[in-house]
Amino acid sequence: MSPLVIHVLLFLVGSLAIVGLGSCYADAEDGPALRNFPRRFGFFVGGCTVLALIMLLVEQVFASVR
Repeated sequence: MSPLVIHVLLFLVGSLAIVGLGSCYADAEDGPALRNFPRRFGFFVGGCTVLALIMLLVEQVFASVR
């Protein structure tokens, strides 16, 4: 397996733990926490993806300026 795939999988495992604990602490009952988990997970991973893309774009812009 390539290092990129391993890092993405490790990020997703860590994200499961972060979002899972956040969902449990945000909702008093288990039912709403489980129902909101996929939406929260999607927002977290999507937000991290957007942030990573912005950082790569900024890196390209400033690294190419001489």
